[in-house]
Amino acid sequence: MVETVVTSVLEEALRQASERIAKKITEGKKLTSIDVIILLLDQINKRIDDTNKRIDDLNTSLNKRIDDLSASLNKRIDDTNKRIDDTNRRIDDTNRKIDDLKEEVRLLKQEVSSIKSDIINLLKERLTGTGGP
Repeated sequence: MVETVVTSVLEEALRQASERIAKKITEGKKLTSIDVIILLLDQINKRIDDTNKRIDDLNTSLNKRIDDLSASLNKRIDDTNKRIDDTNRRIDDTNRKIDDLKEEVRLLKQEVSSIKSDIINLLKERLTGTGGP
């Protein structure tokens, strides 16, 4: 805060001194070395202000570009996460189908084993001649 006040006071002092020097020039009076230095300081101060303005403009522009890139990147990340979630959901569905198929195969295996046992028993009965038609 103190820096801002000091800067404002110095700018005003340079402005007033430059106005007095400009008046001297219009009156045709000779400029002293101090007058020339004050004019140079005023010009340097104006250039610094212009440079600061350009830096601020660049900063604003860069911040906007960074925000735009960040938004774009976040959207791409969200889209990728959605695709990953969809893929995970498909994998879960496939795993569920595989588990269902495994259970069906297990039941079929039991049924085939039972039929095999029945056929073996029937063949034994026919070979031994017991029972049956």
